[in-house]
This record gives sequence, structure tokens and C-alpha cells, in this order.
Amino acid sequence: MSSKRFSTLDTTRLLFEHPRVLFRVIERMDRESVRYVRESELAMDVLDYVRDLKRTEQERIRTGFSTDNLFRTGLVIDIVKAEGERRLVFQEALLNLIRACNASLYQELTDARLRGHLVTLRDIHDRLTRSTFNDADPDFTELRDDLNERVSLLIGLLRQNILRMQTLSADLADMSGDASREPEQFTAFRQDLLERIATLYERHIQPTLVFLNPDTRLPDGANLFATLEGIIRLLEQNRQQDIADQMFRSSLSLNALHKPIQSLAAEVDHFLRKTRRSMIQYNAMEHFFGQLRELKEETETLNLKKKWLDGSDFSRTTGFLVGLKAQSRPKQYAFGQSSSYYQLLFSELDLRLADLGRKAQVPDLGKTGAAGKDPKVDAERIQTLYQWLETLQLRPTGDLVRELHGRLDGVVEGYRFPDLLAAVNRLNHKHPEGFRVVTTNRFQTLEADARTDDIADVFVYRRRRLEPRPNSITEQEAANHAGS
Repeated sequence: MSSKRFSTLDTTRLLFEHPRVLFRVIERMDRESVRYVRESELAMDVLDYVRDLKRTEQERIRTGFSTDNLFRTGLVIDIVKAEGERRLVFQEALLNLIRACNASLYQELTDARLRGHLVTLRDIHDRLTRSTFNDADPDFTELRDDLNERVSLLIGLLRQNILRMQTLSADLADMSGDASREPEQFTAFRQDLLERIATLYERHIQPTLVFLNPDTRLPDGANLFATLEGIIRLLEQNRQQDIADQMFRSSLSLNALHKPIQSLAAEVDHFLRKTRRSMIQYNAMEHFFGQLRELKEETETLNLKKKWLDGSDFSRTTGFLVGLKAQSRPKQYAFGQSSSYYQLLFSELDLRLADLGRKAQVPDLGKTGAAGKDPKVDAERIQTLYQWLETLQLRPTGDLVRELHGRLDGVVEGYRFPDLLAAVNRLNHKHPEGFRVVTTNRFQTLEADARTDDIADVFVYRRRRLEPRPNSITEQEAANHAGS
């Protein structure tokens, strides 16, 4: 059996039938930051893996993973002898396929690797300026194939990193859980956690975010999207429309990858801030707890006169204890005993459910996405929004702006922040039936969220309250009156 020869296809099939061996190999390579595998370690991994298998399967796996078979089939491209050991260098394409089978093995892109891809695309752009753009010219066809390969490779690497980073939330939760289960090692664990997360954020997430930002300005030349636009322009000017369209679609794909990375960066940044804040709180509590423990130890001596904690010096040196007894205690919100709170909650739920029940009637403001460029489009957009507002069921509320934003955001397709101001202005001039709009303050600032970063994000507005008219009765009062 040991003399049996495996083809490249058979060996590759065997490697993917038993991927755990190469999973361990790649994890060790990444951990040691090397590009080779020690032959002795690979052999030990194989022996450990086949320990519980049948004898015939053990022989088959040992033969397939043997150094001679891997080298003869081309899956190992080089064998280096150094420091008294043999080191195997695997095909990079094979390692990339194995990484694609396990998200935890994806390699995060660094700033150096991203800049390497950008420099390559800039070089292709410069070579295109001197190209003939003739399909019969082998130099042009090789350059075109190289362009397609480089862009496809970049998109694939970025998508792999996004898939890897999307599992980061679960990793953060697991790491935080480990810290809570080992309180005696919490301080050291938290420091290590912060260093790992900060390194991931600063070395991988932030450079990728900058790389995919179309507004990034680089001191050494054009950014990624400006380079792609230059390549597309050259192709279109020389009547290479097919590949120009393909590059345009690739540019759109790269632009779409910016938003998930941006969301992930915000999540990790929030985690880092929260952990740093908790570290400060933890250190403060540990510091003052140590002082109180020393005061307590003084009461445990043979001197019976010291039966109380002598906290006079402690209270004077600790600012937050001064005047603590004179401060009023906060009162809890007794929601369980408040019928008005539940009535307000249920009425809000009823209105949201009514909006969902009319999902088919919700207008699509996204069809008029060119608002601000054509007055006709602006008029059509606002008129569509007004027609929807006239059919909207409203309730008395202390903040009309917040109420309308909650009813429009996530329900009306294409809703943007300026639409909220138009809606408030409409209701202010044309009160809903049975209600009136009352201004409750003079000015207040209103900020847009991250989904509207293409709009001016701060507005000044008058806060308004929606309340029933004095001479009108609500539907509930009318029902009670009819029942009586």
C-alpha cells in the first residue's frame, strides 16, 4: 500500500476529505508568521489525526500526506533544508482554498497588502496609457487579463475579510464570557483582550476602511476608486466597452463593501470605549476597596475601643462621599403601577401595526432619488409624502418630530432626513383632524443618524407637541359616550 501512487486530483480530493490536518498546519503557520511547514510537525499531525481510524484508511491518509507524494503531485512546490530540518512550502492556491473552507483562517488585510494591490492597479493604469488597445496585440491581451485577475483577487480578499470580520461580534462575546468566568485572572485577561482588539482595529479594520473610502486622499497618488475610474475612462476612449463595463461593475462591488466594514469599525470602536471605561471603573473600585479593607482590619485587633470604621480621613479625601447624606435619592419609575404608561405603549404598538398592515400602500420615495437637482422631482417627492401623511393615524405626543421619525424611518422606502422637516412643516400648517400642533420650545438641534451621512446631518428646528383640540373628543371618549 505504501508504494501506491496518487494523482494530483486524488491527493487534492484526499486533502479536502480530511481538512483538519491542513487546518492545524495553517493555524500554526499564521501563529508563527512563517510560510513553510516543518515536515516533522506535519507527520505528527497526520499520526494524531489517523489514530482512531481503520487501518486501511490510516495507510491511505499517510500515503497521501507523505512528503514524496505531496511534492510529486505539485501541491508542495519546494522543500527547504535549514537548521537540521526539512521545511515544506505548499502551493499558495491550495492554502487559499483551505482558508476559504474555514472563516477563522482568513487573513486580515493589512495596510501594506492593500497598498500593494493599489500600486499594482496604478501600474496597470500607466501601462494602459502606452498600450495599443488592439486585441491582436499580445501585450494588450496580457495586460487585460492581468487587470481582470488583479481586480477579481482584490474583491475576493475583501469579501473574505468581511465574512471573517462579521464573526467578530461572536468572538467578542466569547472573550468577554471567558473573562467573566475567570475572575481571578480578569485583570490580565482584559489587558490582553484590549491589546488584541486594538491591534485588529488599527492594523486591519481601519486601513481597510480608509482603502475603501472613495473620498480618501493619499499623498503618493490617486486612491482605489480614482485609479479604477482612470482605467475605465481609458478603456472607453479606446472602444473597449466590454471590459470597461466589467471594471465599472467591479468598482460598484468594491464601493458596496465599504458599508459593512464601516458598521464593523463602529462596533469594535464602541467595544473598545466600553472596555476602557469599565477598566477605569474597576480600578477605582479596587483602589477604594483596598482602603476600606485596611480600615476594617483595624477594628479586628484586641483593642475593643476600635469597633467602628474610622472613616473620617477616608471621607475627606474621597470627594464623592462629602455631603452624600444630604443628597436626595433618585426615585424609581413605577411603570408597573402606571396605567397611562401602558395605554401609551399599546397605542404606539397599535399604530405601528397599522402601518405594517398598510405595507402595500406605502409610497416609494426612492424612485425620486435625484431630489435637490430638479425642482419638478422635489415637488413630486414632497407631494407623494404629503398624500401619505394625510392617511397616517396619529396620537397625542409630546414630541411630534420624534413620533414622525419613528413612523417614517424603516417604513417609507427612500426616506431621507429632510423629508422629516417637510412632514413637520406640513402638519404645522395643516393640522390633522381633531388635533392641533403646539410649539413647546424655541430652538433645538436635531442630528441625523449614520444612514443619512449623504445629507447635512444637523438641523435647527422648533420642537412641537401634538395634542387633541379643546372642542373635539377622541375616539375612545366617543366610544364611551356611545356605550353610555
